[in-house]
Amino acid sequence: MPNRIRISSADPAREEETLVSGASRLPQRKLVMDEFDLEIKTEFINEALMNLEEAEGSFMELEHGADKKPLLDKIFRLAHNLKGGSRAVGFGDVAEFTHQLENLVLKIQKGEVGLSPEVVTILLKSNDRLVKMLTDLKGDLTTSFNNQDLIAEIQAWLDGTVKASDLLAAEEPEVPAVLQIPAEPLEEELVTMAPASAVENPSEEAPPAGKPFFEEKKNTEKKTPEKGDEVIRVNLSRIDLLNNYVGELIVLQSVIQQQAQESVAVKLQASLRQMEKLSKDIQHLSMSLRMLPVKPLVQKLQRVVRDTAQALDKNVHFEVTGEHLDIDKSVLDRLADPLIHILRNAVDHGLESPEARSSAGKGPEGKIALSFSNEGNHLIIEVRDDGKGMDPNVLRKKALEKGLITEAQNLTEKQLIHLIFHPGFSTKTETSEISGRGVGMDVVKTNVEKIGGQVDVTTQIGSGTTFCMRIPLSLAVIEGLVVASERNRYVVPISQVQGTVNLKSQKLFHANLGIGTCFELRGNVVPLINIDEALGIRGNEHVDPSHIGLVVNVGDQTMALVVKDVLRSQQIVVKPLANGVLPQKGWVGSCVLGDGLPTLIVSPVDLLEGKISQKMLKQGVEGQL
Repeated sequence: MPNRIRISSADPAREEETLVSGASRLPQRKLVMDEFDLEIKTEFINEALMNLEEAEGSFMELEHGADKKPLLDKIFRLAHNLKGGSRAVGFGDVAEFTHQLENLVLKIQKGEVGLSPEVVTILLKSNDRLVKMLTDLKGDLTTSFNNQDLIAEIQAWLDGTVKASDLLAAEEPEVPAVLQIPAEPLEEELVTMAPASAVENPSEEAPPAGKPFFEEKKNTEKKTPEKGDEVIRVNLSRIDLLNNYVGELIVLQSVIQQQAQESVAVKLQASLRQMEKLSKDIQHLSMSLRMLPVKPLVQKLQRVVRDTAQALDKNVHFEVTGEHLDIDKSVLDRLADPLIHILRNAVDHGLESPEARSSAGKGPEGKIALSFSNEGNHLIIEVRDDGKGMDPNVLRKKALEKGLITEAQNLTEKQLIHLIFHPGFSTKTETSEISGRGVGMDVVKTNVEKIGGQVDVTTQIGSGTTFCMRIPLSLAVIEGLVVASERNRYVVPISQVQGTVNLKSQKLFHANLGIGTCFELRGNVVPLINIDEALGIRGNEHVDPSHIGLVVNVGDQTMALVVKDVLRSQQIVVKPLANGVLPQKGWVGSCVLGDGLPTLIVSPVDLLEGKISQKMLKQGVEGQL
């Protein structure tokens, strides 16, 4: 009797039972079909998640955009494609839910359902639900879902049994606790590379039902395709591998160049200079493949501000500039948490209630401005609000209550403001779902410094607060100083060094405050710490006047890391520390220099942080220098 098996097709709705003879051929046949089915479903999920990310931005624009029709056309087209595509690959629950969402969008298009903030909230909740379903399916393709709760809400709008005022009184908007951006990129994560000109035409008609959501759109215009118009999707692991190979090429080029310095052959030197230029060009090109626009992150932050403002019953105007900039994906992934904390605190702590703003002579609508800009090889991010600002005296009082400082400490205004970055510090007297738990701002400082950045805050009572973050555009390649100590050789990121000082030209003295040898720089007392001592390596703690000081700003304090010599500056390809190397604060990673030997990359800010302040706190004199 022939064996009976079930062969999955691209369309499970048309799946048939097939009779196949020959038992020996069955496993191979079924395996091939399973792999094909898996590939199609995975491709669909990845494409759908990307489109839902774009759809969320369109939902947000519905509240502020002047012309709603193109946005509604685009949203309807996305919903229609998602419905047909999910049904085609066998995701029935997704198709059923999206069908209801499509009906709601259609009624909004026809004007049968008014476009109110409450309707936009339902659209955003539906988008969240779809993202969650597809994310769960990515982990398990057999997952099933019950969406009757949200379908009932959508149906109420379709039936006309609910009004905006009823919904507003019945429930409060949900506040997202976390933003779904992975802290670490997945090995097989896909990166889509497309030119800025490759945008969707809102005037296009919706595709016929059943058309796969992942199918590429065809342009009906007859024109000669221009170079750069195509879009490809590449595994992120392949781009990382390419960057590793390019890094090895740069190291090899440095080794050859160093060895060739002994040669006097003019032609050889010319060829090496040409190879050096070509190597740098290849490196810049490979690094650009990891660069992604900030705009998708901005769209998610707009959602965070909107939902937080609704939960707190505050009117907020959120303005963003510079979202067109591109930065390294690894940096982009790590920006989410710090910006979420800052923005939620700006809405909750910074902006006053409409009544309080009116009493202070301000408009009822608070303003928050987020800006991105480039400064050399750094990304500058500023978050400004026009709220009540922070009172240093209030911060000092709260710090005294928590035992973070003592009455004997004479902290400057800037030092008092920077107390907000201390773990557990909060001025909130009530705990809420949004803030006031004493967590958040310390996370901001920690996460920013993990990617080699710095964060600063300025405030003015009654006028508002500004947070400024200075972050490297890329974590894979840095400009570094190759330095030597008494015993070792290290690389120090130039971005963390404010300048170098030849200690021979300085008047060194010993401060009787438990902080060791110091010198004076522009009216400020600068403590000196040997780099080996900072790394916990035993050595001579005495500062040799013939050595060099690397001037570093640690918070609001200036310090200097002492090295024996600065050998040179060069581009460094950063590599993670090898397995088995114990993690230690102050190590950024490792690299291979021109002589082929591995070298540690150290962070002077991490090394010096707390070294002096702890000693000064014991003496009760912090801030008196």
